[in-house]
Amino acid sequence: MSRTAVVKLGSSSVTGAAGPDPVLLASTLESVIGVRAAGWNVVLVSSGAVSSGRVQLSRVASDPVTSWRLAAAVGQPFLMSAYRTIGDLSGALICQVLVSESDLKSPEQMNLVADLVNECFEQGVVPIVNGNDVTDTGGSDNDAVAAGIAVACRASKLLLLTDVDGVYSGNPGESERIDELTLPSLGKVMIARQGTGRGGMRSKLRAAEVAAHNGVETHVASARDREVIRKCLAGDPVGTRISGFRRDARRANDRWISGVSTSQGRLIINLEAENSIRSGSSLFSSGVKRITGTFQAGDVVEITDPAGHLVARGIVRVSSTLLHLVRSMRADELARVLAEVLRQFYLVSSQRSENSASAADTPQASSRRPQLQRALDTLEGLSYLKKRELATQVMRLFPAALTRLIFEADDEKSRFEDLQKVFEKISSDLSLIERNKLVVF
Repeated sequence: MSRTAVVKLGSSSVTGAAGPDPVLLASTLESVIGVRAAGWNVVLVSSGAVSSGRVQLSRVASDPVTSWRLAAAVGQPFLMSAYRTIGDLSGALICQVLVSESDLKSPEQMNLVADLVNECFEQGVVPIVNGNDVTDTGGSDNDAVAAGIAVACRASKLLLLTDVDGVYSGNPGESERIDELTLPSLGKVMIARQGTGRGGMRSKLRAAEVAAHNGVETHVASARDREVIRKCLAGDPVGTRISGFRRDARRANDRWISGVSTSQGRLIINLEAENSIRSGSSLFSSGVKRITGTFQAGDVVEITDPAGHLVARGIVRVSSTLLHLVRSMRADELARVLAEVLRQFYLVSSQRSENSASAADTPQASSRRPQLQRALDTLEGLSYLKKRELATQVMRLFPAALTRLIFEADDEKSRFEDLQKVFEKISSDLSLIERNKLVVF
């Protein structure tokens, strides 16, 4: 029975001063072809479009400083041309698969990618995957793409090949390589060693953490070792190994949440919230301590403890903008903010805001908790478009109750007086992530 591995090459390894490195690409592709005899199918995730494009542009462009989008658009054909030439010499047919952030946000689209990869294996085609830097808003993180492909294709191994031969506790050459990492120790390394951002060691360790929670064993190793793929798939010690926590037996949609989709943000929760979701509850705003990243309702986010350990992943129901307002709030405070979102938007859109007292001017302001007061002050200073965005979210969260309130209230005054009463009754049911859209590790 064939087994699947995902091998990712970093851009600094793929591209040299003159463009794609033919020696490295040849040895990698030949290794991918060679392990078929041992029963392995391999997906090759190759960075290098941006760096290859910049090399090409430097030869013809008057201004060498260009956007990564243009560099990727120029470099991707050069990169694939190099792979195709090597494939022709080795007798292997290759194909290009570009994965965009919109694909990673869609379980249907990622299922199509997985189906295509399996079809490649059946036909003897080597799939070469790259993130689509031309269309992705922040550029592609191919470490995350590789982890997502590994989970989607139910791979058993993920190789993240780079310029160093593993993970170090300090600078390579000044400290010893870490041969083995467990999930508890992984978080400590992530904190101690920040890497260089996208494509750095932190990105690789985050990808390894997601993969491990989905049963995929990860190795971080040197791309310059010509035997690295063969040795790793043969079970020999290679680089730094992060073992898979358990084999993936989840449903397709849960696999997408737990590892296929790229996370758009991170929610750091308190111990009470962690215990609650581990016992089968949903996630509520009162348990969220901090938020990182920018996300919209429907995006996948990571949930971690304060130490940075991954607790869960889930599909969030609100945007980061609204969540920043309501995090760490009790139900009554949450009701106050949600009511104020609608009140302020209605007044602004009706051009009556000058006739109404602001939230900060009401008699109860002095007795509010700082978190609530900050939220109300922030809301007061938002633009009309932001208030409309927030109001739309609130109305989508509670459509039945708000529709009834709008049409049954006798007048405008009573409508706004009743808003907070309505939210006090229903806001305790506002889960940020519903249980059926939350995968706890």
